[in-house]
Amino acid sequence: MGNYELQRTDSICTPPELQLLEYVKANNSAKIRSFVSENSDSLHTVIGHPYDKPILYIACCELANEIRSETIETLIQLGASLHHTDAVHNDMEAIHFAALGGNPKVLEVILRHLKQDEINTVTSNNNTALSLVVKEGDGNLVECVRMLVLNGINVNLSDAKNLTPIFWAAKKGYAEIVRVILYESGQNVDVDSHKLRGKSARDYMKELNLSDAFTTPNNNETGTVHNHLFQLLKQGDEDTFVNNEYVVHSANSDDGVQTLLQLATKNGLSNAVTFLLNHGADPNKTTTRTPTPPIQIATTNGNHKIFNALLSHINTIIPESTLMDLLKHVDNEIITDEINHNLCYEMFLKNKARSININGSDRSGNTALHYAARYGGASKTLELLRNGASMASTNKYGSLPIEDIDCNTLETHLNECMEINLDSNIDKENFTATFNYKTLMPQSSCSTDKCNYDTETACKLISQAITQLSSETKVISYISKSPELKHLLMHPTITSFLYMKWHRIRWFFYTNLTFYISFCLSLILYILLVYGNQTDDQHNVLAYILSTFLGLTFILLLLRELFQISVSPKIYFRQLENWLELLLLTLTAIILFERSPQQDIRKQVAAITVLLAAFEMVLLIGQHPKMSTNIVMLRTVSANFFKFLLWYSILIIAFSLSFYILLKDGPQEDKKDGEAEEVDFFISPGLSLFKTIVMLTGEFDAGSINFNVYPVTSHIIFMLFVFMIAIILFNLLNGLAVNDTQVIKSNAELVGHVARIQHIAYIESMLLGNVAPVGIVNCCKKYCCCLSSSVTNRFFVPRMLKRRVCLFPHFLHDYKLVVYPNQFAKVSLLTDVYSDSESETCYAQCTSIYLDRQTAKRIKHLIKERKEGAEAEKLKNSTMQMQNDIISEQQKCIQELRKDRQLILRKLDYIIGQIGLHD
Repeated sequence: MGNYELQRTDSICTPPELQLLEYVKANNSAKIRSFVSENSDSLHTVIGHPYDKPILYIACCELANEIRSETIETLIQLGASLHHTDAVHNDMEAIHFAALGGNPKVLEVILRHLKQDEINTVTSNNNTALSLVVKEGDGNLVECVRMLVLNGINVNLSDAKNLTPIFWAAKKGYAEIVRVILYESGQNVDVDSHKLRGKSARDYMKELNLSDAFTTPNNNETGTVHNHLFQLLKQGDEDTFVNNEYVVHSANSDDGVQTLLQLATKNGLSNAVTFLLNHGADPNKTTTRTPTPPIQIATTNGNHKIFNALLSHINTIIPESTLMDLLKHVDNEIITDEINHNLCYEMFLKNKARSININGSDRSGNTALHYAARYGGASKTLELLRNGASMASTNKYGSLPIEDIDCNTLETHLNECMEINLDSNIDKENFTATFNYKTLMPQSSCSTDKCNYDTETACKLISQAITQLSSETKVISYISKSPELKHLLMHPTITSFLYMKWHRIRWFFYTNLTFYISFCLSLILYILLVYGNQTDDQHNVLAYILSTFLGLTFILLLLRELFQISVSPKIYFRQLENWLELLLLTLTAIILFERSPQQDIRKQVAAITVLLAAFEMVLLIGQHPKMSTNIVMLRTVSANFFKFLLWYSILIIAFSLSFYILLKDGPQEDKKDGEAEEVDFFISPGLSLFKTIVMLTGEFDAGSINFNVYPVTSHIIFMLFVFMIAIILFNLLNGLAVNDTQVIKSNAELVGHVARIQHIAYIESMLLGNVAPVGIVNCCKKYCCCLSSSVTNRFFVPRMLKRRVCLFPHFLHDYKLVVYPNQFAKVSLLTDVYSDSESETCYAQCTSIYLDRQTAKRIKHLIKERKEGAEAEKLKNSTMQMQNDIISEQQKCIQELRKDRQLILRKLDYIIGQIGLHD
């Protein structure tokens, strides 16, 4: 299809393509060459109204009468496409426009640059250049026709109405063109087979009084074999097609638009498809006009017989989009017995499940699982998941397949992710449960467009997939944010993964915590011993030591924050604790580098810094799984408290202003000697608001409030404040906090899992990201093309750190975790870290990993449920088998009884007959 572009019409500069058009009109080949060398895109740009075509096509058609052949030759030599097509012009190419232009010299240049099979190219209406020049051409038609037939164009190719060029020439009365086609083409011309309203080309030739009408033989059986075969398929006459003797030799033929196999597949002719495949038709052959392979046509149409025939053929190349195309239509209503997308899907998955890339994506980035979850229902979703489809495959819109999977389907799959041998004794100590996390992990990035690999290529792809490191928490992060799926976070498959993931990254937490504690200690000691007492010379040595240590930890903390900002600035600035850290760094820098601030400034900065450091310490400790629930309670209660308080702050501000208006003018009482002067908090709006907020907690200090000026009004407003704010609002906020705390405690385990996922996902985003901004890296790759990928990859986090974060593929192989449920959920680590021979050593025993108790209990419970379910199913099958055996025995007995009854009846008939004879 053509690439149409929006063009500016208000620019003071002439667009390059229009400037080139002027040079073409002037036939200035030198300027054309010079201009195209600097503006190569103008040669391919589609010029808008009234042309709507590229420059070469305009020259061949609209400018045909004034253009020189040398100009056309120049454009072609510079790279103008002869095969550009678009739907606006019915997929016409250069040869068609040149034929319509009617300039034989232009047409000759075009023909000189085409291969023999390209001369017969047809439009979407099945018109060849010869058909177009006869039906719609202008100019020197006879010479153009002569040029085409002398270059070997097929004069018997019919158009969409099944009419040939000689038919149209005879109908239009072009006697000279008829003679050129008959005598100069060197082909057996069919003048009888193609008719319109009962009249053939021969009939029109007779009307023209052409003697050729009586002498031209009927060549429809020899010269138009291919046309006849295509006509049979278009008419749906399978029997005649299969019995035609020419099919065997023409199985791979095409009419310029499509092959016989493509046409038979498109029209749903299963017998013709099978016959063509059995007689050597190439199942992958396509044409320029119809690049869609037969298997893809059958996939879209849903004809299961044709689909099965093509699928079973040994030479058929299966496009990666086949599975996705089937799933798009799998919910279509079954109208006929032949059209059944669901049956095609079952055939495909049964025969090709092992050999296809099940995680392949289309142009939108959607995988088969995206479409299965959306259109296929639970059964097909589970089927793809069992075959290894990834729920972590993100399309270009950022959507995951799991977004369309319901909780019951997902829970069923998570149950199936735990692989156990139900035939063995589940109470034995060496009984194992294997968790398969493959569907939770992102797909390999080394997928290709084809799914038929040789052995060497397959090995390379597998090795690339094994060494790939990527985020492992996409799916679980989505589950933690989904209200419908969040309860599944307590499933053993997920909790075991989270436990192992935490075990993998805990080094990062403890390292970070140790470093931050060192920073806080040095900061607080420096503030207490040095910063608050800068004039004391006895602490010079101590000041030097503390400032050096604080400066070192400050630089490391600054580098840590800069690293996080460079890797993922969006994620970094969305988190409140990161803003606290930046503020803490700013204040620490002031403490370190501002040597002589005023005393009051030093004290304020020091106080705020100590508080910020403590807040950050609490948040950091709260990242530990055992402390996460407490931090979540603090955050949730604080957020809800301030949210409601912000809403009711309108009343608080109103009361503070009321107190200020009523109480600011009260007379001041004379203080006795030795008595401290009390502060009047209602002399300004700011102090009044401060006092009102303090009174919100119950600290009224009513004795110091002067109600004498407006005794009635001030007492009423004060009592209203006590009742509405101090009693109702304050207790409402307390109740809200208690309710939030109870909800969090009741879901403590779930809350802990969510907090752990957030922490793990954040660490992954940091250590699996790019240190340098993506724009800088892309710029280096673009302008420094001599740099190898290994050099540009140095911008990324060191691979050693990435490996310390990821479970797969180095820590756990094949996306699997083996657990011994009857050994306190001990984890089997037969990996690069622990070999089989080392698993029995003292060191291995001391460093063994055990899952948490809740996960261990749930694993045993799930194993017991599946064992009971398997036994119940086995008992059900056994009972049904016994019932079937009893029924079959009863049927045998009934048959025996029927035979005995028939025998008795025959004997009775015989006896009765004998008695009748004696009588």
